[in-house]
Amino acid sequence: MVSTVYSRTLLKAAQLAGGPQKLARKLRVPIADLHKWLGGSDAPPIAVFLKAVDLVLDETSASGGSDPGDPPAPQDCATAGGSSYPY
Repeated sequence: MVSTVYSRTLLKAAQLAGGPQKLARKLRVPIADLHKWLGGSDAPPIAVFLKAVDLVLDETSASGGSDPGDPPAPQDCATAGGSSYPY
């Protein structure tokens, strides 16, 4: 299995939806296609991917427990400990 941003997002969406079958119904896609995308062997159409992103954001932001004025949570980045800017 190849892990891609598509497969990781769809996997998270499937977990939040209650499984691949339920996610396929929410996204209105054939389960066979969803399994290919989850496995990383193919990329979903961008519209399907964005629906999955919306599902993940809706579910994770609702339970975040932070106030709108709170600063964003720290994120991992490739330049941890340094800066990619020359100044």
